Amino acid sequence: MVDFLPDAHTVFLTLAGSHAHGTDREGSDVDLRGVGIAPLPLRLSYRENFEQFEGDLSDGLATRIHSRLELRCPGRKDSRVETTIFDIAKFIRLCAAANPNTLEILFADPKDWLLESPAWRTVRDRRHLFLSRKVQQTYLGYALAQLKKIKTHRVWLLNPPETKPMRADFGLPAGATLNADDRNRIEEAIAAKLRSWSIEELEVPKAARIALAARMTDFWSDVLATDHQDDLQEPLRMTAAESLGVSKPLLGVLNRERSFRAAQKHWESYQRWKAERNPVRARLEARFGYDTKHAMHLIRLMRTGLELVETGELRVRRPDASELSAIRDGDLTYEEVIREARELENRMEAALSSSPLPQAADEQKIDRLLFRVITRFSMPA
Repeated sequence: MVDFLPDAHTVFLTLAGSHAHGTDREGSDVDLRGVGIAPLPLRLSYRENFEQFEGDLSDGLATRIHSRLELRCPGRKDSRVETTIFDIAKFIRLCAAANPNTLEILFADPKDWLLESPAWRTVRDRRHLFLSRKVQQTYLGYALAQLKKIKTHRVWLLNPPETKPMRADFGLPAGATLNADDRNRIEEAIAAKLRSWSIEELEVPKAARIALAARMTDFWSDVLATDHQDDLQEPLRMTAAESLGVSKPLLGVLNRERSFRAAQKHWESYQRWKAERNPVRARLEARFGYDTKHAMHLIRLMRTGLELVETGELRVRRPDASELSAIRDGDLTYEEVIREARELENRMEAALSSSPLPQAADEQKIDRLLFRVITRFSMPA
């Protein structure tokens, strides 16, 4: 069987991450992202498949891009180099789904290109085919994921859990109050009812589900008259359990068991986070009270998404790179970060109706483009 060989089958390689955004600094990791075309025997095999390569830069590719990489990243000897190369089919599928990570490869500044080819030019010349109003959902979804991390880490910074949770802390006996089968059966019934009220099973990209979930949270908060979205889960569970005929005493036991397991998970996540934190980043968090690097990514994603919705253009190399770097260095308070994120989210939503972008990407044209590239540039063996 023919394998995917990075040296032979890579058609494009570019700088990504901070070096592509213009927010890199001394010691920043070097992220390389690219696209390859798997040979036809591998692509057509029913036994094997190839979607992406992740690993060290191969010797052949390293030699081919050495001069350009040295020019763009001088003094990188102490920096870690991470390489990801997507097969053309997966790459185009992700771009058509408005995935921010792959769109930033597609729209990378040519100054950051390290390797190119006619196959890549064929795709890149049609890059605007992949842009649609779906970017409002995906960029917002990725940004909200960063915001969730910021809030979680801030809780750990300001109110770190001090002791490992015990069953007695939740009014539970030493042993389980229900056998595992009964508990799992009831919990699954409640979870299924909750899922039926949500958007988790919709066939939309994960980032879009994150953005839609935020809207649904606001809706349920209003319906159930909760003051804060963190207080929403228990009223929802109570409503779902009652609709299934679960008694209140039994639900109370289930909720205490569930709270205990959640506290265990929270404790374990906190211990893992504390052990794996980057020392430099930890000092910034301790000084400013929140994760400033996540804040930089949050604002970058929201500003980029807003520009896309408003103008139909994607600027990977950020004209506001100095401002973003300042955010990483703690230039904004936590409250200011949250305020700007909320304002950018509102502006993205308001701009959607007048966006020059189409409602959806033209999938037939994208399909023809993929077919043309594979048939013209795939190696038969």
